[in-house]
Amino acid sequence: MIAPNKYVNTKNSILGQASSILALRKNSTTVSSLWDEVREIGDDISYERFILCLDFLYTVGIVDLDKGTLSWRH
Repeated sequence: MIAPNKYVNTKNSILGQASSILALRKNSTTVSSLWDEVREIGDDISYERFILCLDFLYTVGIVDLDKGTLSWRH
C-alpha cells in the first residue's frame, strides 16, 4: 500500500518507507549507494520496495534520475 490504513502501518507503507529514504538524501548520489545506505540503517525494506519508493518519489517530483545519478529537488 502507498498510504497507511488500518491494516498497514505507516512504517510499512510506501509513503513511510519513502520518508526514511528522504532522510538519507544528499545533493546527488547513485541508486546503488543510496541502497547501501538504506541497508546500513537496518530498515526492513526489500530492494523491490526500495525501487517502488524511488518510483513514488519520482512521480511526485522529489527526485530525478540523470545518467545514473539521483538529484533531489528542494
